[in-house]
Amino acid sequence: MDTGTAILDAASALLDAQGPAALTTRAICDAAGIKSPTLYHHFGDKDGLERALIQRGMADFMRRKQQAIASADPMDQLRAGWDIALEFALKRPALYSLLAHHARLEPALLDDAYAVMQARVQRLVDMGRLRGPVEATARTIWAASQGALSLVHRGLPRKEIEATSGVLFEAVIRALAQAP
Repeated sequence: MDTGTAILDAASALLDAQGPAALTTRAICDAAGIKSPTLYHHFGDKDGLERALIQRGMADFMRRKQQAIASADPMDQLRAGWDIALEFALKRPALYSLLAHHARLEPALLDDAYAVMQARVQRLVDMGRLRGPVEATARTIWAASQGALSLVHRGLPRKEIEATSGVLFEAVIRALAQAP
């Protein structure tokens, strides 16, 4: 394993165990068994390391989001993508929190995920199953999904988050299917 990967692995374990606040340069270096110049050499600074952690997490997330879903139905694919996003946030809440923080500063971090969702919405609009302009419809679905994801930060039980997420998805789809 190369040094950069070892640093990322150590930082990821630290993030998962103790949350984003634990990602100090000293703690990362101690966990990886390196000195700070090595961290700076590979990532520039702590923000660079955080971006690398996010990129690695997003690459895994996007692989799952883009994998062929058992159903050819774009509505099933849309729901599966919604559920994959929620599962990502529930399984890796500290990484999701770090991603959410960085995405507020750099919204383009979520562009690929948005594009996959928007393509599914486009197919549903083209089929007449959802109504309205594609961008407004996609934006509405995205906002509802982000609302469900925000519940992860509230520390609610998983079952409650999943139940609320399901209600949001069904309500938004029902409203968009009836929109003039």
